[in-house]
Amino acid sequence: MSAKRNLLIGVGIGAVLGLLYAPHKGSKTRKLIARRGTELCDGLNYMKETVSTLFEKNEATKEELFDEDFASNSYSNLPLRD
Repeated sequence: MSAKRNLLIGVGIGAVLGLLYAPHKGSKTRKLIARRGTELCDGLNYMKETVSTLFEKNEATKEELFDEDFASNSYSNLPLRD
């Protein structure tokens, strides 16, 4: 746990120093950060939609394969338990 904490502290210090020594004015840097944050959110939303679509297709394919396997085998002839 200590290594993760130290890594996060190092990342935080690096980010602060990077902002302090940034080559642009503060207002321009804030605009760049905001724009990149928006781009990141858009990319994550696109990725979420893509993964959801893939899971939905996978679920539909799994159900189709199960239905085909169930119909092609004699499972339907087995007696049901009461």
